[in-house]
Amino acid sequence: MHGFRRSGNVLTMLACASLAASTSIVFAGDKKNANELTAGFNVAPQSLYWYGELDHAFNGDIDKEGFLLRIASSLAAYNYVATLQGLGEIDGLLYQVDVMPGYQFVRGGATFGAYLGFDFQDSQLSPDDPTNEVIGSRGGIKVALSFEYDEKKDPITGSLTGEYSSVFNTYYAEARLGLRVGDKLIVGPEAEADGDTGYNGQTLGGYATYTFDVTKDVSFDATLAGGHQFISGGGSGPGGGAGTYGTLEIITNF
Repeated sequence: MHGFRRSGNVLTMLACASLAASTSIVFAGDKKNANELTAGFNVAPQSLYWYGELDHAFNGDIDKEGFLLRIASSLAAYNYVATLQGLGEIDGLLYQVDVMPGYQFVRGGATFGAYLGFDFQDSQLSPDDPTNEVIGSRGGIKVALSFEYDEKKDPITGSLTGEYSSVFNTYYAEARLGLRVGDKLIVGPEAEADGDTGYNGQTLGGYATYTFDVTKDVSFDATLAGGHQFISGGGSGPGGGAGTYGTLEIITNF
């Protein structure tokens, strides 16, 4: 999700998450996995964005109904031209982390998830921009809802995700519709919307998800997405400016 999101410790954590996602083992068959790890990277005009997320199922099976704990973090490095004359170009860094317990309902190939918890964001601008309200460190409440349909014998898949944080009125939404092409490839369109106080972005593009089998019992999913990003609100946010975007995401269970 490219939904925003600095310190050396955070960068180290995200780098480790990316490495773990690319090398972790997903065992097929009857083995139950209690965790799902997601790591991704998004690039857009004037913005680089890294994110990682760990979901833990308290019942020991991430594919079954039950209580979950989500821990997610992200980092955005971006720049924009200030509207206030004389300031010129502003460099921004926005770090975010949330911890949210939740519950997921599983009905056949459909999975519904709901989360509620705490969100922390730290935003720094150089030089300071008095016209930008997204500055400093703040904590608040965050909610998230998700829906995924993935029935293996059905050629159509789909997902919906929505998040809102009281910190800087940050929001994120994503919708995907997929078509199975063989046993390992899913392709389809995607649309996203994200923003905060004074910034709103929307994307429209496509994605492809491929399941890589490392061995007979080991695999991971990699998603490549891209398209065009549309911006309103001055383009002064972590999502960057208008133009072409690209995303690489890896998901693994363990």
